[in-house]
Order: sequence, then C-alpha cells, then structure tokens
Amino acid sequence: MTIKKSKQPKRSAFDQLTPQEPAGATTPAAGPQLPEFGPAGTVGLRLATKRKRPRSWEIKHQYGQGYSVKGIRPDINLWLLNTAEQLGVRVGEVAVYALKYAMDLVESGELKVRPSLNPRGALMTLFPNGFDESGGENVQDAILQLAKKNQAVKGKRKSGKAQEDWKSKPVTWTPFDQNLKARIVEYCRDRVTQGEFITYLLERARADQESGLLKFSPHPKTPANLPAE
Repeated sequence: MTIKKSKQPKRSAFDQLTPQEPAGATTPAAGPQLPEFGPAGTVGLRLATKRKRPRSWEIKHQYGQGYSVKGIRPDINLWLLNTAEQLGVRVGEVAVYALKYAMDLVESGELKVRPSLNPRGALMTLFPNGFDESGGENVQDAILQLAKKNQAVKGKRKSGKAQEDWKSKPVTWTPFDQNLKARIVEYCRDRVTQGEFITYLLERARADQESGLLKFSPHPKTPANLPAE
C-alpha cells in the first residue's frame, strides 16, 4: 500500500530571513515604519533617482544639427581629420566647406556625376570597378592610421581587428549645415548611396586642395560667433 505524501508549500529563499511569529504571540503596537525594498535586512536602502540636467545648449546647438552617414571611405575620412588638425578647426567644418565646394561644381555642371549599374546593390554606383577597391592601397593604410588615432584618444588598444567594416560604421559631423545636408540627400534619392556620393565629392575637393584650387581659410573665433550658453 502506497502512502501519499501531503504536498508541502514551496518555501521562499528568504524564509530563513523572515521567521514566522508563533501562534498566539502578541503583536507590538505599530510605530513609524521605514519602507522595505527587497528581502528583509535591506530596510532603508535608497533607490537611485534620475537627476535632471538642463540640456538646452545641446538641444539648440547639437541635436538635429549633425549629419551621420555610412560608407565614407577611410582615406577620405583620414584626409578630413588631418586637415582639421592642421587648421585647428572641427572636422565637421572642413567637411561642410569641402562638400559645399564640390556640390556647387556638380550643380554648375563642372563636375559630372555618371552613375553606373551596380551588380552588388539596388542603387547605382559611382565606382563601377567596386567601391571597396576604388581607393586602392590608400584605404588599408588609412584604416591602420585611423586605428592608431582612436587608440591614442581612448588610451587603450581596441579589441578585435583593426580593419573594421567601414561601410557599415557611420561617420558623424557636428555641427553640419542642414541646407547642404538636404541638397545631398535629395540628389542621392533613389540614385546612389550617400556614402558613395559624399566620397565622390570629397575626392574632387581633396584633389583640388592638393593642386591649390581649393584653399581653406580658417578665421579665429570672436565673441560674436562663439556659441551662446
């Protein structure tokens, strides 16, 4: 004959921390109680609270004022960084200046844009021999130099391969001329990727800068054009 065992109620992992009062025990008069958070023994712990910090300057001068785009070829990105360091200005300012220059050439007809069929994607391409190979050995050298710059800034070696997938990593310029951004986006719509188009424009700007046709003329900041707090 099998004796059925009565089911025992499941016990909590914290039962031993909260002993049950014996039957018939008197309950002391209720006094001021502190809120309990979690199991017994954690009375009085303070919950983390969110601190509000005024972000008026960021909202006015940064949020919605940048431009983030994927597929900027590393050698072009490195040229922008080096030029900004030499001039002592922001990278976004160099990008805006160079892109305005090249975009004006496109709209005036001096710089021809001839997209070709792209067997690797739905949109057309400005580099029929392959966008990845268009920069030649300069791309691999630029990737290594960019990795060294990142290591110097962060102060530690980045895990993983130095040759990361630059086509999927966005480059962000802040601040950026939003009218110029709208011109670029509209021109690329349903034609070519913005990364290829911007790389194409900056290739021309770099070539003209090296030949002396394009000159960057930075001006010192004055109290009149400093950002308002």
